[in-house]
Amino acid sequence: MHSNLHLAGSTVSCYESHAQAYDLYQSAVVPGYRDMLDLVASACRRHLRRNARILDLGCGTGNASLSILQQMPSARIFLLDGSQRMVEIAAEKLERVHPGSMLGRRVADLCRDGWQEGLVEEGFDAVVSTLVLEHLPFPAYRAAVDVCLSLLRPGGWLLSAEGYSAEGSDMQEWFYSLMDERRRAVEPQISDFIARLREEKETHYYCSQEKKAEWWREAGLLQVTVLWQYLCIALMAGRKLQ
Repeated sequence: MHSNLHLAGSTVSCYESHAQAYDLYQSAVVPGYRDMLDLVASACRRHLRRNARILDLGCGTGNASLSILQQMPSARIFLLDGSQRMVEIAAEKLERVHPGSMLGRRVADLCRDGWQEGLVEEGFDAVVSTLVLEHLPFPAYRAAVDVCLSLLRPGGWLLSAEGYSAEGSDMQEWFYSLMDERRRAVEPQISDFIARLREEKETHYYCSQEKKAEWWREAGLLQVTVLWQYLCIALMAGRKLQ
């Protein structure tokens, strides 16, 4: 979906060359997309201090960061993504709409060791990730959660919106059928192009919420809970020990 690191296979190529078109596609076609971003921002406003330092992990074109800054203009954001072009677009947005809000930016691959180098010293009050971690193979996913925990200040939060699967449920099929319906309202040339690109290039690794919550707790996160869900997309939160 929208955010992307060089992850499994060629997922990032969906975004690197076609960032702006993909951004339009996400907003128009993905069910619950705007609500998801608003809930991420609301969670940050509720749980974080006024001048919070936030890592937008897999920032994409900066939509989650912009939503957070709309509700928390005093927050400061660090942008990290596997796509150089995505990071550039996100940085341009933040500097245009909220000048001075960006702590820094980096292009990095979550599947490689050391992507967090240089970020640990001051730490973050939250790591926010929207539709990113579902692109990681499970061993890389668990390693990324471990790193996120190390990046958090005491009392900090990991907030991740991801796709899930549930045995015996058709919620994924339902979700994608809604996407197909909404796609018909998008300019056909863009819609067909992006849909084909996603089918050919994107890789997803789905499992249950319960399994991922178990992995979060094993990493050391507390108060792990689902804050919001729309069919197969859910926003999960976990906190680092004070």
